[in-house]
Amino acid sequence: MVIDSDSDDGTPTTFGSNQIVDVNNEHTQHQQSVIQPRQNILYDVLDLMTKILDERRESDRLAPIRDVWEKFIENCKKWYKPGSYITVDEQLVGFRGRCPFRMYIPNKPNKYGLKLVMVADSSTKYMCNAIPYMGKNTNTGNEPLANYFVKELCKPYQGSNRNITMDNWFTSVPLAAELLKPPYKFTVVGTLRSNKREIPKEMVNTRNRPVGTSIFGFDKEMTLVSYKPKTNKIVYLLSTT
Repeated sequence: MVIDSDSDDGTPTTFGSNQIVDVNNEHTQHQQSVIQPRQNILYDVLDLMTKILDERRESDRLAPIRDVWEKFIENCKKWYKPGSYITVDEQLVGFRGRCPFRMYIPNKPNKYGLKLVMVADSSTKYMCNAIPYMGKNTNTGNEPLANYFVKELCKPYQGSNRNITMDNWFTSVPLAAELLKPPYKFTVVGTLRSNKREIPKEMVNTRNRPVGTSIFGFDKEMTLVSYKPKTNKIVYLLSTT
């Protein structure tokens, strides 16, 4: 069978039936020669990204989803303006997967999960800003942990004279006094732990103090209330409004 006449001397080139050129095989080889380098490049890029991610994980436990998380929080702050009253609190979001900062809190509905510290609109419950709690690895810049969360979460609303409601994990007299000043300019309402040294001894619990009584203390912009709901319990409430 003659299938080529382009030999050097011009004579036809003849092949036997078992010498027919496999055109499909040549096409496949050509495709592989083009695809293989591209695959190698992709593998190199993925390997480099994995190394970069591993390096980021050493200093940032949220590294695998950091970009997505920050975009989500950016949109939460961008598309909603909270009212005059906001609340700072924490929530354990149920999660049982693998995570270096997953927590176990037995008295929560979801005992295993990720702890988020957040600020929300007090009336609509809309979450305006949030920070995942990373445990002891949280970089607070030498601030007490509670103070760091309150200041960082409420930073977008500084100078607005909004009121912040907090529980006793966040509330302290020094923080409340600092938040009244620029650039913060926030008022505070929050419960106070009984071990705070700023509480006057006249407001602590005594055996002869009747149940249901309240004692008020005043210091410039601050008001402290000591309420006795039960025989062995005192609730302290601090307000700067």
